[in-house]
Amino acid sequence: MDDKIRDDILAKRSLIPSWSVYLFLIIAVIGFGTFVYKITGSNPENAWEIFLINFLFWTGIAQAGIIFSCILRITNARWARPLLRIAEGLGAFLPISFILLLIIFAGRDYILPYATEHYHHPKDVWLNMTFVVSRNVISFLILLILSAFYLYYSLRQDLGGVGDKLGGFAGWIASGWSGEDERKAIWKKLGQFAPAVIIFYAIAFSFFAWDLIMSLDPHWFSTLFGPYYFMGSFLGALGTIIILSIMLRRRLGLEEYLVDTHYHDMGKLLQGFSLFWVYMFFSQLLPIWYANMPEETAFVIKRVQEEPFQSLAWAVLTCVFIFPFLALIPRTNKIVKPIVVFIAGVSLTGLWIDKFVLVVPSLSDKINIGITQILITLGFLGAFVMMFLLFIRAFPSIPMGDPFFGGKAKGGH
Repeated sequence: MDDKIRDDILAKRSLIPSWSVYLFLIIAVIGFGTFVYKITGSNPENAWEIFLINFLFWTGIAQAGIIFSCILRITNARWARPLLRIAEGLGAFLPISFILLLIIFAGRDYILPYATEHYHHPKDVWLNMTFVVSRNVISFLILLILSAFYLYYSLRQDLGGVGDKLGGFAGWIASGWSGEDERKAIWKKLGQFAPAVIIFYAIAFSFFAWDLIMSLDPHWFSTLFGPYYFMGSFLGALGTIIILSIMLRRRLGLEEYLVDTHYHDMGKLLQGFSLFWVYMFFSQLLPIWYANMPEETAFVIKRVQEEPFQSLAWAVLTCVFIFPFLALIPRTNKIVKPIVVFIAGVSLTGLWIDKFVLVVPSLSDKINIGITQILITLGFLGAFVMMFLLFIRAFPSIPMGDPFFGGKAKGGH
């Protein structure tokens, strides 16, 4: 790696203003304070509902960012290497997610009907609360540990050899560097950890989908519901990477590293996975029809044919599939930054509403959106962005030590 490029990338960390971190910290504190205030009041159910929705949404995006990085490693993809570190930065929210998961199980009586009601056998066996808490906490903890090791080696690969220029957590990661032989060893370790992270991602987030969404309705069964949730989260991560990378590109002066071809390809991925998302959605409805299972239609009918949720369901389909798929057909819309940011933002909005439509009708017959729900959602947003900014302030925003990173783009490629 060219020393000038390395020093340039390291210097860009200081361009993230500290006031921005404090701003999002304040937003997070306000949101969490609102949640605490409401759950100690007379009607805590609404606060717990929106808490669960935001946990599923933001945790999914955070972990899927690391999954995007793992996929780039496994496939030896060179095209998106400059986006690798930004994708990994989404995972900075995961330690908070683990705490939030414990909070959810602490309030299980308000948001998990099977905690206080008995479903028919054999669901009672699967939904035994001890078993539910154990499998979700343990699987997510294993995933968190694997992700931490993966990030450690990914960062050490970049920071090795420059420990004397670093302090704090980055300096600790870079300490004791033994040279290029270690860089080669790290490359092999990353190739081993990446598939392990992906496998446990599928396991842990399938548990989340089954236990925190699907099982809220005792009559809804879907073997595709796990993939529907974690692939939807991956779609959300693609949109988030597009938005955050474009903002950092301007703020940190990364125009020579993040060029139009990157966003053209990311736009194609966003378009393709929006099509895959609607395929997963439709595939869950087919067995109800061809197997003639009317007992499962209540879940679908309540969401797509009855108000107040029917309009939201159509909004989800429009925001996540119809609009992004059509809007991303022209090449211009993939490379004009304000346009692709807007398209990604619409997709993310639709994915958030999707979580709302999946969770709320199982717990309530009406839509409750007020200042409480808005502040709690903003609190999650504030915590997510704050952790991402802390990550980018501490570590290089471009994977400068990666063997497949080609330096500054030449000729737009």
